[in-house]
Amino acid sequence: MRNNDQKSSRDDEQNGESRPLGSDSSSNTSIIKEILGASSDLTIRSLWIGRIHADSKLVRSQIQLIYLDGMIDNQLLQESIIPAIQNTGNIPFETDLPDLLSGQILPVGQVSTVKDFPHAVRTILTGCLLLMIDGYTRSLSLSIQGYEKRSIEETKTQAVIRGPQEAFTEDLRTNITMIRRKMKNERLRIETHTAGQMTQTDISVMYIDGMAEQQLLDQIWKLIDHLTLKTVLEGEYIEEYLQSNKGTIFPTVLNTERPDSVTAALSEGRIALFVDGSPFAIVLPSMFLDFIQSAEDSYQPYLFASFIRILRMVAGGISLIAPAIYIAITTFHQDLLPTQLLLSLMFQREGVPFPAFVEAILMEITFEIIREAGIRMPRNIGQAVSIVGTIVVGQAAVDAGFVSAAMVIVVAITGISSFVIPAYNMSIAFRLVRFLFMGVAASFGIFGLTICFCALAVHLCSLDSMGIPYMRPYAPYLKNEQVDGLIRAPYWLRDKHKKTKGRQPV
Repeated sequence: MRNNDQKSSRDDEQNGESRPLGSDSSSNTSIIKEILGASSDLTIRSLWIGRIHADSKLVRSQIQLIYLDGMIDNQLLQESIIPAIQNTGNIPFETDLPDLLSGQILPVGQVSTVKDFPHAVRTILTGCLLLMIDGYTRSLSLSIQGYEKRSIEETKTQAVIRGPQEAFTEDLRTNITMIRRKMKNERLRIETHTAGQMTQTDISVMYIDGMAEQQLLDQIWKLIDHLTLKTVLEGEYIEEYLQSNKGTIFPTVLNTERPDSVTAALSEGRIALFVDGSPFAIVLPSMFLDFIQSAEDSYQPYLFASFIRILRMVAGGISLIAPAIYIAITTFHQDLLPTQLLLSLMFQREGVPFPAFVEAILMEITFEIIREAGIRMPRNIGQAVSIVGTIVVGQAAVDAGFVSAAMVIVVAITGISSFVIPAYNMSIAFRLVRFLFMGVAASFGIFGLTICFCALAVHLCSLDSMGIPYMRPYAPYLKNEQVDGLIRAPYWLRDKHKKTKGRQPV
């Protein structure tokens, strides 16, 4: 009979059906052991509490402590929880034991009630301590996670000179706490669901009540609740579902490891998603300028910040079309160059066996290989390999007559310019489009390059992020949002603008 019960429990757990707990703690524990496969790290401890009847008859009630070794704070368990239960003395039998334990005896802040086996199993797997109390059909879940986790460190992918240096970690609660410290607002809301049939990963959605659009929130929750993925280990697993335009290579979902960037986005009415196990937060909706701007822009004087933003746009344009322009001019439009510069380029290309397009492709691919090698190699030698490899390969290619010196210069400037873009995923998109532009320039020259650039502009203007135009506030042009666009206005002017806007009739 017990085997049938255990098999039924496994089926209920797999099908997601809720099977209530029984009043026999030993039977409940056996079913949980069967569900978890009697894993070696599953720990079960039994304690006893004396309960006295009105006629002074003393009975002993069993309490089962179930947890995964290494997932809880053992010091808190050994020094506080177990002694607190053992030192309770004799309790009147009519006393509700779960209420007494959770309200007065257990020295733990977060205690919740568990009434079914799926909830009980999930409690154990998330690193909580489960208390099975004999004679009751509800158990207690104690939040005493104590597993090892990475401490808060400096940002690695979005470093700044001035401003907060802390970055998110892989622990969901730590990340939420970092936002709570920065935004002390009573309207800040956090809702958590799970995704991934096998991993059961927690995904928290954070927003300001009254500022975030409810329609957008419903759309996000509907997407998360209907995910059929078996595993969710990082934010990218759900980012691809959040992309409004699946056919574009340009990112429409911003991810950041900086708490201050998320706080600023929340204050603008946006929504942030946190995936347990990922040190990056997802911000929705996200516009094109969000990938060009940096958090440091808010911590520098407005003139310098505006200059840097313009410089990033120029660098983005260089990384996008510099090799293509070089190919188009040297292949079709030599008459656009001054005579002295043209003679210099022709002299450098004398003896090069490849056309400019093939030459550029070879150098770009070589540069990309060296870049990726520098990223994947151990950090103490990766940077040296990137620098030495680029110099040695470039010089050797010029000396061997495979490429011209001018092409090495163009490719080097292009590669350096791509590093100016703060968002890595936007930099990747620029790198991919660059090859398309090079092919068009080799086939149709400046005229084809102009048409291709116009098509790119039309494509960007056609994109949206969760219903918000991607090129906002320039397409469509919104005058009220120009204070923090390509040019960052000073804070006193932005504050004056808001006050003036507030006096205008709605």
